[in-house]
Amino acid sequence: MKFISQVSAALISLGLLTAASAEDAVKFNVPGVSTPASTPAAPAAPATTPAAAPVAAPATVKFTEAQLLEAFGYIYVLQTRMGAQVDALEFTPADKEAMVRGISLALNGKELPYDPKQIQGQLQEFMAHKQEAFMTKLRMKNLSDNLAFFTKLKENKNIVELPSGLRYEILKPATGAVPKPGQLATIHYTGTLINGQVFDSSVERGQPIDLPVVMATPTSPSGVIPGMFEGLQKIGIGGKAKLYIPPSLAYGDEGNQGIPPGAALVFEIEVLGVKDAPKDAPAPAAK
Repeated sequence: MKFISQVSAALISLGLLTAASAEDAVKFNVPGVSTPASTPAAPAAPATTPAAAPVAAPATVKFTEAQLLEAFGYIYVLQTRMGAQVDALEFTPADKEAMVRGISLALNGKELPYDPKQIQGQLQEFMAHKQEAFMTKLRMKNLSDNLAFFTKLKENKNIVELPSGLRYEILKPATGAVPKPGQLATIHYTGTLINGQVFDSSVERGQPIDLPVVMATPTSPSGVIPGMFEGLQKIGIGGKAKLYIPPSLAYGDEGNQGIPPGAALVFEIEVLGVKDAPKDAPAPAAK
């Protein structure tokens, strides 16, 4: 059913493109058809001005089935982001041609000309190498972007830099107590990458969360990243602040779901309340 839904999305996309093109199309007055009442008639031309020749409607293009199927394949690849994924792994034109041959075999119900079990190990190793090369390149780019980003932050005198490397900026002064380690902080937050891309937000969901002021560890992952743990203790109840967290205090070189390797994070946090954590109650998932 997943394939069917993606096919439907592709067709819907084509329909939307067609509709958009129709809206932008030139509108014609067809001879012999009266102008709708809702459309004001054009002013009469002076008698000395010759009437403009009617504009013929463009001929309808009739596509062959082969062209329709070619368009379907093109849209399907765009909808599934297959092309973007292939480009990200930097396959050459010859690599892509080889992949198309494999896809053609599968679409036509044919078998590979070699034993899949024998090739599987080498294929996994090959793709792992491609993936690692991509991740290394992405990591290095993020580290370079981070350096420029944190250098620029030094120009803002309202941002405080802590010895750990965490930076924070108070946007709204607090009126109450600061969360202590082991407590639960009720917060609204929006987390973004340094390019402004939102990866998580309780504000968008319209529901604050209770976050444990406990640092996650390999043996106890039900806590928060180090930058969040330290930053929460700088914002009291009623206060709002921005945390600028380097990757060493976030998800490091490995990244996390929705967060690239070597990514610095920005959190805008508002502390709504503080309370003691229930005894023997499991803590919420890490942020």
